[in-house]
Amino acid sequence: MKKTVIVFIGFIAATMCFAACSSDDDNGITTPENTENEENTDSGLTGAEMVVDSAEVWSERDGNRIFGMMYYNSTSSKKQPAVILSHSSSLTHEAMKGYASAIAKMGFAAYCFDFCGGSDKSKSDGKTDEMTVFTEVEDLRAVVKTVKSLDYVDSSNVCLLGSSQGGLVSALLADECPDDFAGMILFYPAFNIPDMVKMFSGFGDFGGFGGFGDFGGMMSMSEAYINSIKDFDVWSHIGKFSKPVCIIHGTADMIVPISNSVKAVGLYPSATLNKIEGANHGFNAANLGSMGSMMGASADYDSVVLPIVESFLKSDK
Repeated sequence: MKKTVIVFIGFIAATMCFAACSSDDDNGITTPENTENEENTDSGLTGAEMVVDSAEVWSERDGNRIFGMMYYNSTSSKKQPAVILSHSSSLTHEAMKGYASAIAKMGFAAYCFDFCGGSDKSKSDGKTDEMTVFTEVEDLRAVVKTVKSLDYVDSSNVCLLGSSQGGLVSALLADECPDDFAGMILFYPAFNIPDMVKMFSGFGDFGGFGGFGDFGGMMSMSEAYINSIKDFDVWSHIGKFSKPVCIIHGTADMIVPISNSVKAVGLYPSATLNKIEGANHGFNAANLGSMGSMMGASADYDSVVLPIVESFLKSDK
């Protein structure tokens, strides 16, 4: 059933930043270490009082090690449903850490990770000039296999959550491997990346998307990135995933117009669009990107976003 939910919340100053299936032959490896307890470190995101454990969990793809953090309840005797969170372009797992901790307090194992070459601050292997949307799809594929192999994870109940470019990556993998996931949550998914590449590359070779990446203080996108995506038809590669999809998008998004999510909802058999009135590209400061920081913009829509996430994750899917 397709529907649109409009959530009315306060006005935010306009912000600019670029958006930013497990398979048997993947070489996922797991290395838990540095386990620690987190008591309400992200209490601003949720009112839950559950103690959340965290541990480093590593995966591997084509010789590249992929760093990630798992947030979960180590005292639970039951296997936990899991959520795998994919960050936006040029960010790291840190951008999704608060969400992962909050989701763990809802009773899920929540995993956030660094895409290979996704940022010069990434803890994963890989060079930024080798990263593309499609290498990130392969990173996510390897991560899914690793997460499903953990003895405390219910491998039959794994959901994807991606923001911006991470939303596009999640959507592409879900369409490839629809039986691997119980559902999917997309924050302002960047289905318009090919259009942006074409638009900004037309202004000349000034780094990134015709200088857009550098202007925002962000990582320039490589020739490999641009050539791999500029002629890609996103719309023919999403929409086949038949499990429930929850899209959450700000009405004032200056990077990915909400019309992209409206179109996507029309393609998925079971999708809901939740409009966050006045929100730009990023629902909290960690996800605004460097352009938003330069402009002094701030936002905190998590008090509205997280109840939507929790309701979806705890629904019968």
